[in-house]
Amino acid sequence: MSDESVDNLDAAMDKVAETLKPTRAKRIGPKVEDEEKTLVQVIVRTTDDERERWKRAAAAAGKSMSEWIRELCTKEASRTLECQHPSGMRLSYPWSETCLVCGTRLRG
Repeated sequence: MSDESVDNLDAAMDKVAETLKPTRAKRIGPKVEDEEKTLVQVIVRTTDDERERWKRAAAAAGKSMSEWIRELCTKEASRTLECQHPSGMRLSYPWSETCLVCGTRLRG
């Protein structure tokens, strides 16, 4: 048997490709609950070791790595940008609420 008769995969794929209409998915990734919100891509450079470690941690949590990273970043942003002090440390009026520890105006 010659190599040409055995290896016809390239020819078969070319024939199939002639009949296909090129398309592209409009949306990829996880479903967004609010249809008006769109997902954007963030590129993070890391070492191979860190990437593998993150991948294992995400798998251990039963999540995709992108979902795992999104949740961590959202949690950290909330902790950094929003008042985390208990409601007992707030000065509350019907028209406003302010944290007595950090001075953040929570309402009003």
